[in-house]
Amino acid sequence: MLDAVLFDLDGTLTDPEVGITSSLRHALASVGHPAPDDLDLRWMIGPPMRSNFTRYGLPEHLHEDATVAYRARHVAVGLAEAELIPGMVDVLAGLAADGVPLALATAKPVEQGRRTLELFDLEQWFAVVTGSAADGVARSKAHIVAEALRELGDPDPARVAMVGDRLHDVEGGRANGCLTIGVGWGFAEAGELDLVAPDHVVQDPVDLLSLLRALP
Repeated sequence: MLDAVLFDLDGTLTDPEVGITSSLRHALASVGHPAPDDLDLRWMIGPPMRSNFTRYGLPEHLHEDATVAYRARHVAVGLAEAELIPGMVDVLAGLAADGVPLALATAKPVEQGRRTLELFDLEQWFAVVTGSAADGVARSKAHIVAEALRELGDPDPARVAMVGDRLHDVEGGRANGCLTIGVGWGFAEAGELDLVAPDHVVQDPVDLLSLLRALP
């Protein structure tokens, strides 16, 4: 049995596409750089916001205003526009029944992570919630995972799994010595998980629960 499991949020526990992409379009338009209607912004789901703006080509002096606009819209409307990934409640409930402590390790600000868990009645399963700071300063996933491990009481990372859909989740878990699991239902770009080679990849929540129960 694992000593703990860490979960990413967006693309792993929930499908936040509508809320995030709509909030991103609002933010970009608010600073005079609107995204074309046919531009796919799903690649922005998961990575730190300022990294997204840099890749999009938004001038750096506009990052702060765009981040504020994004978060205002996302907190007011976007969080509730997410949908729970079918089957993930069974994963969380099953692990909790097994006595495995769970932590949320999200790139979202901590309070947004907590509110999302509350919106979907998931907070009961999580002993720890970690994420980015409210000031908007980017934190690496490695930093967030390290904080989650500390708050869990420093379990042996070789007996802890980090579950996520993007390369940042794999890199953050690996940097801390955790087992890494990529999920196939999230927002990874083509070949992204192949590039970072997580320890395991699963395609549905049923297989995820079976794998987690079989590890380490």
